[in-house]
Amino acid sequence: MVGNSFNNRFVKIKVIGVNTSDGAKNSGGLSALNCMLEKNLAGVNYLAVDRHDTANLSTCNTAHKFRLLDTDDEKNLTDNLSGADLIFVVADAVWENIKVVALAAHCAKKISVPVIFIAGGNFDDAEDEIIFDALVKLPSKNFEFDACKVLQNFVEVLTLPGQPRLDVKDFSDLFKDSAAIIGYGERDGKNSVVKSAKAAIEHAEMSTENFKSAKKILFNVTASKGNLSLEEAQKLSNLLKRHAPRAEISFGFSADDWLVDKVKFLLVAAV
Repeated sequence: MVGNSFNNRFVKIKVIGVNTSDGAKNSGGLSALNCMLEKNLAGVNYLAVDRHDTANLSTCNTAHKFRLLDTDDEKNLTDNLSGADLIFVVADAVWENIKVVALAAHCAKKISVPVIFIAGGNFDDAEDEIIFDALVKLPSKNFEFDACKVLQNFVEVLTLPGQPRLDVKDFSDLFKDSAAIIGYGERDGKNSVVKSAKAAIEHAEMSTENFKSAKKILFNVTASKGNLSLEEAQKLSNLLKRHAPRAEISFGFSADDWLVDKVKFLLVAAV
């Protein structure tokens, strides 16, 4: 487990990877779980899900595998999600197994914590079928690696030292009144902070036309040294304001000395 500032408890994150392929073929959701497991992220539990039989999940390396055939199966999954502070549902090619993706998200919502959906490929037609609080849209190409980056950055936001800090309550409060969209950017070299912020904004704008009307935005910078100065934070806030002029903006900073000259930028916008 990893420590954080959320009510002086440990952060508990649970990730559901949903199989959307037939037979033993490895789907993007399961590949993403395998990638995340290799990162050995402390405080994160991984659950693989399919509608048919757990034998279809043989390509996934997590020990926790579930089928969703009936209400007893749904209760079993829900019971295993209990105690989480934050839940991710991860699936690529959603329409290939839309029913199990929707069921997995439904079980997650029963826990009454934020549910973040990481969706690969063309998701527009499936969006109304699945319940979630925040959405990350990613292309199917390199889906598992990009999904892993998003999850890792969330873990870093919640666990690494830095000032000011964002915690689970900040995200929960943002999700209370509206759905949210998530943008992610990662750049290195000269002007990496601004470049990573612009990449995250571009990602968010590609995910929804409503980004410009966002009511509230949380953003976090993860970098190697020091803290994010008020001057830098104000510049980044002004950059966001140009794209979402009505948004109330809050920010956090996470220090990771292993990044050297790389910067990660995560934004969550209530739209």
